[in-house]
Amino acid sequence: MRRLFLTLILLAAAWSASAQDNFIFDMPDDFSAIDTLPSAKKFKSIHMIGVSYSVNLSGVTSSPKIGQERIWTYKNFGVSYTYYHAMWDHLFNFGLAVGAKHGYEGFTSPYDGYGATYEVLEFPVLSQFKLDFSHFRLLLNLGPYYGYRLSTDQEGGFNQYDQRHDYGVIAGVGLAVVLKPFELHIEGNYKYGLASIYHTYKYSDIYWMYTYPQNIVFSASLHFHLW
Repeated sequence: MRRLFLTLILLAAAWSASAQDNFIFDMPDDFSAIDTLPSAKKFKSIHMIGVSYSVNLSGVTSSPKIGQERIWTYKNFGVSYTYYHAMWDHLFNFGLAVGAKHGYEGFTSPYDGYGATYEVLEFPVLSQFKLDFSHFRLLLNLGPYYGYRLSTDQEGGFNQYDQRHDYGVIAGVGLAVVLKPFELHIEGNYKYGLASIYHTYKYSDIYWMYTYPQNIVFSASLHFHLW
């Protein structure tokens, strides 16, 4: 009985060794086929110039309150340069958009000395996250801007209580229709100023005043692929 048991063990061991040899022998030589593997897809950077038109719903946040109300402005135009690139050659969802815009913004107030429409020049620098599908892109914008108030319709023009420099942040979403070499972008952005329109002591030398511009911007832009 013991001899039969030892014989079965030896036969099982021999069969296992033979199966392992066959398995190793049948394994493909991966290194011999490495040159035939397809290369990783390389992302082609996109450079675009564009022109835009926008409509602004403009207003301010103020403390103390000055009865401010929003206004619509319609004469807003801009030019831009957009660069889409692959981060680390693998993440294809990032871009940078810089531009210059000329337009109008402001607010109304029932109180004398407050409320005006301003002619502004603006320079945004936006990080643009994109998601491509078919002939469309979903867009997500976030970044800072600098602006300068060129003129105002308030009586007497600018005075010592007005601040003409502006800066803040822009955030928004959009949809692009891609028809190479053109793209049409439809966007909605929120622009919040971090520099008060008026000096803090305009209202009182004791009680400071803060009046920050804010705009909801609806825009359409046409972009052309450079290369």
